[in-house]
Amino acid sequence: MLTRMTHAHEVFEAAEAFQTATEQLTGILPNSFHEPGPAGALLAVTGSMIPVLNCIMSVSDEPDAAEIELLCEKAEPHVRQLPWSIRLRGEPSAEITTLAAQHGLSTQLRQPFMLLSLADRPTDQREAGPWQENTGPESVTVRPLDDDEYETFAAVLGTAFGAPPVIISSLYTPDVLGRPFAKAYVAEADGTAVAVGLAIVTERHVGLANIGTLPDYRRRGAGRAVVEAILRDARAADAHTAYLHASDEALPLFEKAGFRTAESWIVFTA
Repeated sequence: MLTRMTHAHEVFEAAEAFQTATEQLTGILPNSFHEPGPAGALLAVTGSMIPVLNCIMSVSDEPDAAEIELLCEKAEPHVRQLPWSIRLRGEPSAEITTLAAQHGLSTQLRQPFMLLSLADRPTDQREAGPWQENTGPESVTVRPLDDDEYETFAAVLGTAFGAPPVIISSLYTPDVLGRPFAKAYVAEADGTAVAVGLAIVTERHVGLANIGTLPDYRRRGAGRAVVEAILRDARAADAHTAYLHASDEALPLFEKAGFRTAESWIVFTA
């Protein structure tokens, strides 16, 4: 019983860290909007064309339908021209499902929420600096990106995800990447940027996001090298837990790095 309760507490803390990171990101971007709900949920609108970055988020294991309805009303003037979503950690009630559909969010997706205890990982004895890994025909070097290299981050991530780079650069601006809580990484093979990733640090949690690799360099270790560099730096900074939301396609990558699915979140989109 104690182990189960401890695990549940760890998952909740990681979910709270993710919500805090979302609120911090929204607080930086111009023309963005965020507002907490009365029961702890969050309305966060970044202005991005990515639905999950304009969302109502609840990390409660029992989402409050009245709170979700209130935040939907508050969201309306901010998301009229934007794709948006409702993200729930707990199972939605029939009332919330109906409410989402009334707002045009009739598609329901499940998203794995994965955790990794950094305390269980062996300490890397290498000094802080670029991470190097042999991946076959070439070696990959991973380093943090400077905030003025935001266009490199956008170009690689946009190509990796099949999205216009301007969608990425409008969100991850020099101001965002220059903040202490956000750190972008790039993997380079023979001087060419081939993979990127983002670390979001809140207290002693690190969230991994936007791990993307150019199509020609997939399955050659570049993405894994970015993940390992982020985890190494987070461990050195005394973070105790790493978390992320994974797509089905990316699950094997993160499982090889030691992440395990703790639970699934529900995402309502159009």
